[in-house]
Amino acid sequence: MITKRIIPCLDVKNGRVVKGVNFAGLQDMADPVEMARYYNASGADELVFYDITASVEGRGLFTDILREVASQIFIPLTVGGGINTLDDFDRVLKCGADKVSVNSGAIRNPDIIPAAAQKYGNQCVVLSADIKRVDGKFMLFTKGGRENTGIDALNWLEQGVKNGAGELVVNSIDTDGVKNGFDLELL
Repeated sequence: MITKRIIPCLDVKNGRVVKGVNFAGLQDMADPVEMARYYNASGADELVFYDITASVEGRGLFTDILREVASQIFIPLTVGGGINTLDDFDRVLKCGADKVSVNSGAIRNPDIIPAAAQKYGNQCVVLSADIKRVDGKFMLFTKGGRENTGIDALNWLEQGVKNGAGELVVNSIDTDGVKNGFDLELL
């Protein structure tokens, strides 16, 4: 029997949880610490926390909010946004993350995946991919879904697992926020 796990994902921009449609039109939703406490109390199995503008703004992740979230929950916490180096992995792990998610940083430097897996273990390395259909093909996007890399997304994910990513987070830009269910074709 397949075990179902409930893993909410909090997209954070400017210190607030936001939600959009197809990665656009972001609306302010809530305080990330309050949302994390709510999901923890409601029985979520894990929480994913993404600082969704860190990479495009060229800055590090909001560690103050991360520390507060980590201190308030008692479930595994996966964190991403602005992860470009092993020092970034180390910084968010020291703030209380259990796993680190890398997306744009891995596109710029694919060697970060095997290096992080060797240093922290495969279970700590989460490869996140923002994917959109372009001319009938699944293409990998970066910078919060703003830029097409020209990389075939399925090949990218397969290579990421071969290089040491212990988990994948697949974000379908096409179905994000439209309330029509999962992108089963992509999955």
